[in-house]
Amino acid sequence: MSQRKSTKKAAKPDKSNFFGSKQVSSAVIMQAAKASSDLDSDDGILCCGPGTPTETSQITKSDLAEALDKLSSKLISTWQHTADSLRKDLQELGKRTSHVEDKCDEFATAHNDLATHVEHLATKVHKMEEKMRDLEDRSRRNNLRLRGVPEEVANKDLLAYVRGLLHAFVPEVPTDMLLVDRVHRVPKPRHIAQAVPRDILLRAHYHHIKEHVLRSSRIRTSPPEDYPTVKIYADLSSATLQKRKEFKQVTSVLRNHEVRYRWGFPTKLIITRDGETTILHSPGEGLKKIESLGTL
Repeated sequence: MSQRKSTKKAAKPDKSNFFGSKQVSSAVIMQAAKASSDLDSDDGILCCGPGTPTETSQITKSDLAEALDKLSSKLISTWQHTADSLRKDLQELGKRTSHVEDKCDEFATAHNDLATHVEHLATKVHKMEEKMRDLEDRSRRNNLRLRGVPEEVANKDLLAYVRGLLHAFVPEVPTDMLLVDRVHRVPKPRHIAQAVPRDILLRAHYHHIKEHVLRSSRIRTSPPEDYPTVKIYADLSSATLQKRKEFKQVTSVLRNHEVRYRWGFPTKLIITRDGETTILHSPGEGLKKIESLGTL
């Protein structure tokens, strides 16, 4: 029994040197250095293989070049596919852009044609408006508008009242020439006060008599005694009246300096001075003409 114990005790490892450093013999070191020099001489690379951890395989330069060639071919193929896809998208985008540019050119051409057409139509409409205004004024060319006739004058007495008024303004004209085709009161605008009497509209049978009455009313310094509040005006369209109001500053200067003028169609001012006739188509042109006349 004592023999068994001594045997087990001799086989027990040294615990004190279990985790300590082990001395490597010089023979082992020389063997490892030789193996390393052999590997360097063969230009090889040690790597772990699929087998056991100690199993190794060797990759040469040709294998690495072949692997690089395969990787390069794969990358080139991928890039080529991507470039083809991008090129296709760019071509499609170019076609769409070209189509949009063509459409923009068509729209620009159509817009220019439409603008020219609209301008032409605007000119024609302006001329038509002037023609209509002239036709309306011509249909009123024998009319006179009387302002200030008292409301006490009844409708049945208007004809006699008007004929007496005309004779008072032009006493030299025979009574049988003072013919009136029709006479009536016109509605009063909303902005006119209630106390102001309504205007009277009459149509003279003879145009030259109407012009003579109108001219006489302008040159008279005072109204007739029996008709102190009555004023006589030409009956014109609202558009013509508005156009003539724009020349008010010019006509005031001409009247103050006793320069003769008359109205033309379309609305324009015709000045006659020292045997010379001047046509003014706008108020600005009229003011420049007045400035050029030193005596004015």
